[in-house]
Amino acid sequence: MAAATRAAVLALRRDSGMPVAGAAWVVGPQLLRISETSGVKSPGRRGFPVPAGAGLIGKVLTTRRLAAVSDYRAAQQISPEYDCFVAAEEVRSMAAAPVIVGTTVRAALFVGSRDAVRLGDRVLTAVTEAARDLEQFLATHEHAHRLLSEARAVRSPASPRDAVALEQVHEVHTELLDLTATIGEGHLKERFHEVCSLLESGCCSERSSHEPTARLSPRELDVLVAVAAGCTNLEISGRLDIGLETVKGHLRSVMRKLRTSTRLEAVTAARRAGLLP
Repeated sequence: MAAATRAAVLALRRDSGMPVAGAAWVVGPQLLRISETSGVKSPGRRGFPVPAGAGLIGKVLTTRRLAAVSDYRAAQQISPEYDCFVAAEEVRSMAAAPVIVGTTVRAALFVGSRDAVRLGDRVLTAVTEAARDLEQFLATHEHAHRLLSEARAVRSPASPRDAVALEQVHEVHTELLDLTATIGEGHLKERFHEVCSLLESGCCSERSSHEPTARLSPRELDVLVAVAAGCTNLEISGRLDIGLETVKGHLRSVMRKLRTSTRLEAVTAARRAGLLP
């Protein structure tokens, strides 16, 4: 989910016009942890804990609704205990919204400014819409994987495909394509397309089961392992100490060998072929 979270945060910062944006994922019943940021003074802000009820970010975990303050230091409706992220970034005004899938708060998206400013409709609307978009992505992504697991469970070389399970896969594939058309251009839309491709390549295609396994070089496999872990091209470049263009070249080679067109398809194909765990 790292790529989808990153896309949501970047889009939120752009659409809200606020200098700071981020996401905090729920990691326990009473705890969130900063997972993605944009516009911060230090990348080390990732990983900061935010207890439930502490500051504005922690408040949305308990209230399950949008919250905002124009002057964090003078606000009366939030805990006087600043969460460590706000203190470190010297944020004065902030808005945050919960990301709820089903009935469970999964994360909080937030924006902030180091000045005490009035938060207008543009900011509040941007935070709300970004949270809803991420909710949709998480829900459909999990639904797609669940249907794929169910469909694959009833498939074996010795038995015919289960017609009901496959029909469900086809239906959700169509629904996802329709939903993707309603999302504005950007990274989040690309992720939805990748989920659609996963469904199509996983159960909607007729790829031969006896197709020979592609042979990847050790470095291509290293790159693909990093992709499977959710790393961006820039993060892979730093992790493997190779140039960004080299990373892209390896990815193009991997996708060509696996006969795929996206990163997610490549990871899925590699797992089916036994190249990845």
